[in-house]
Amino acid sequence: MVDNRSTGQRLIKGSIVRTSNLFLQLIVSFFMMPFIIHSLGDRMYGFWVLVGTFIGYYGLLDLGLSSAVGRYVSRALGRNNIKEINDIVNTSLFLFIGLGVIALLISFMAAVFSFYFIENPDEVNLFRKVIVILGLGMAVGFPMRVFGGILTSYLRYDLYTYASILRLLVSNVLIFYFLQKGFGILALAMISFSASLLEYATILFFAVKTFPHLEVGSSFFKKDRAMQLFRYSGKSFIAQIANMLRFKLDPFVIAGFLNLNLVTYYSVGARLMEYFVQFIMSAFGVMSPVFSQYEGRNDFDSIRRKFLDVTKISIIVSVFIGASIIYYGKSFIQRWMGPDFESSYYVVLILCVPYITALMQNPSIGLLYGISKHHYFAITNICEGLLNLIISVILVKYYGIYGVAMGTGISMIILKIFVQPIFVCRVINLSLYKYYFKTLLLTTLKILIPLLLYFYIVEDYLKADYMNIIMLGTIQTLLFIPLIFFLVLQKEERQLIIRSVSFTQ
Repeated sequence: MVDNRSTGQRLIKGSIVRTSNLFLQLIVSFFMMPFIIHSLGDRMYGFWVLVGTFIGYYGLLDLGLSSAVGRYVSRALGRNNIKEINDIVNTSLFLFIGLGVIALLISFMAAVFSFYFIENPDEVNLFRKVIVILGLGMAVGFPMRVFGGILTSYLRYDLYTYASILRLLVSNVLIFYFLQKGFGILALAMISFSASLLEYATILFFAVKTFPHLEVGSSFFKKDRAMQLFRYSGKSFIAQIANMLRFKLDPFVIAGFLNLNLVTYYSVGARLMEYFVQFIMSAFGVMSPVFSQYEGRNDFDSIRRKFLDVTKISIIVSVFIGASIIYYGKSFIQRWMGPDFESSYYVVLILCVPYITALMQNPSIGLLYGISKHHYFAITNICEGLLNLIISVILVKYYGIYGVAMGTGISMIILKIFVQPIFVCRVINLSLYKYYFKTLLLTTLKILIPLLLYFYIVEDYLKADYMNIIMLGTIQTLLFIPLIFFLVLQKEERQLIIRSVSFTQ
């Protein structure tokens, strides 16, 4: 029997802690990003972004196994089957150790052949050192994903996030100290590696405390479990590849067709969008195990009801934040990075509406993963990623970094408006009219119309000043919280929020 109160407590607590972590990241980035850019210079920062993007591709080696571990450990936990949990954990642990070794070998190969894609001899040597250090950190991190899967299966998103917060604080304190002393990218790589080890150790500690019945040994490795994990993970792997095409190729397109310096200007705008995504994921990316529980009980009525409830709240938050980014973004970037970074705001302007469209439907992703229907998501992501790459390569020749942003935005709009809602509704037998118009369109209009009115009223008061932006944003929030609560949400939805909040007390 699922303890709904305990589940609600853990979900709300996890959401709050994850969102708080994101705010902390925003605050740290607010101060650190200009400091790092000015300390390294535009070219070296662009170099660091490219190295980081390259390392990001190592995520493909996950093969979707992380999501499979979470899925099947959660199911075994629901059955209270300790042996099954240990079988899954150990089988996936051995698989991830092998993937970590592969990641390390790739790092060495990239270091050896780096002179083929980097012309400057000094930068070749620097790249070799940085890629090996960061690659070693990734290699160690692969087995640790298993223990992170234990925490998420137990809905202990809060513990998982505490480890991330520890890494964030330690790494940025060290970055500030060493860059101030004149160190460069190599120091950043060493700090990243050291902070990662600290995070992994913390996750391991929390996982053992959360699941004290954990046993590790080769006798727990099961071939049938490995096949089960790979059958699920294959679909997730396709989605991972698609996400690389959607979000990780832009810096390379810019560097290849334009120049390395422009990667920095694009990355500032893209970073704001990244934080937008992380905020929505922090708040609403905790529902997948809940949908799995309902699916296990064959309770599709509850799946449809909870899905619409969470989607409506996701729309409210996404539109509110996204519209605010568009309105305050130019003033904020001018004050934050300086007037030379005005082009970064136009990147934000191009990307924000597509991101709003995608993020307000974020609960769809958790739903599909939770009921093992994520192959639909993988297929549409592949289509979006390829379309993004094609459009970006065409438009970058005419519009520069704006053309790259347009490639990302156009492909996202097409798939998220005309494709994704159709198959999501088909999977759970939900009316398209109810989802498209009563949920997506009407909720968006209820939020957007008063927001635009507010922005029009305060337009003459907006300045490129932090206190001014904070003041106008605070007034906006205070006005809209009661408006949303009493005029947008229905009685049942208000009661749901009140009950959820009471879980944390």
